[in-house]
Amino acid sequence: MNQNMTQDEAQSMRDLANFLAQNPGVAQQVSNILSGKNTSTTEVNNTETATTTNKTSTTSKTSTSPENTKGAPSEESTSENTQEQDIDNNAFKNVEQQAFPLTPEQIKELNNMLDETQRAQAAAPHDSPPQPLSSSLMVSLSPGSTPPVIRLSRGFVSSLVFVDSTGAEWPIESYDIGNPSAFNITWDKKSNTLMIQAHSGYTYGNLAVKLQNLNTPVMLTLIPGQKVVDYRIDLRIEGLGPNAKPGSMQFSGLPSQADPVLLNILDGVPPEGAKRLSVSSSVVQVWVVNDKTMYIRTAFTLISPAWLSKMSSADGMNAYQLQVTPMLLLSRYGKVLQIKVEGL
Repeated sequence: MNQNMTQDEAQSMRDLANFLAQNPGVAQQVSNILSGKNTSTTEVNNTETATTTNKTSTTSKTSTSPENTKGAPSEESTSENTQEQDIDNNAFKNVEQQAFPLTPEQIKELNNMLDETQRAQAAAPHDSPPQPLSSSLMVSLSPGSTPPVIRLSRGFVSSLVFVDSTGAEWPIESYDIGNPSAFNITWDKKSNTLMIQAHSGYTYGNLAVKLQNLNTPVMLTLIPGQKVVDYRIDLRIEGLGPNAKPGSMQFSGLPSQADPVLLNILDGVPPEGAKRLSVSSSVVQVWVVNDKTMYIRTAFTLISPAWLSKMSSADGMNAYQLQVTPMLLLSRYGKVLQIKVEGL
């Protein structure tokens, strides 16, 4: 290697040699180009020799002075150098094009396009995640009643929890789906909960659920592609299931159907016109309607005063209806808590 070559030039030569070794196609192309260069150089040299002979003959006829033989470089030599330089430039450009076919700006643009495409493919139909909601629904099995609607969204799992009028678990016996290819349902074969998700964005369907000791199936309508998704929904069936809680009834006997006001209280929604009252503990929420009826929402058990009606959810939350009182006694895990109600 030339001793006058700098370290950077030597490293560049080594990098080029390694690249050509790893890319035989490019190496062959460079070899072909260089072979063409040598052929062209030979032809130029032959032409130069012939031209020089003629020129020498002519010069000998016209003058033999030393001045005529020491002039500037011949045009043939300059042309040869230019052709060699062009061949070198073309060879370098071909290697550069093979090794780096795209400019840095083009690579950045392609990366941005790929990112935008992947983002668009993964985006929800409404350009934002659906709003999650947990709620309770009363299910009527009477002829002519409208089946409850379950709101779904592709990529989101919804849980359906079946309970009776007392809030106790009502085990599932079996189920059937109207469009199996559009929905996926998971059930552990023993509990009262179904996990369901939609495969399609807008394919509707329905679901029939058979509960233990209940002859009438519970019919549900499944609607995917919604902006609001039922993450968890407690489906309260009229009547007493096999796991009904004792003591969860009105003093006047079981109601003909679940109380919609208490059902809303379980979800934390007070009745229309209700006034929120202040209490001495955060374990209970209290509302009063018309200064006569009081509604309580708590995970504790109300001991005193006596309640008029009660409803419980599958997660252990209780809703009570009772007469107005300034003091409450609650119990949980054997511990009694005294609550003072203010604002009456």
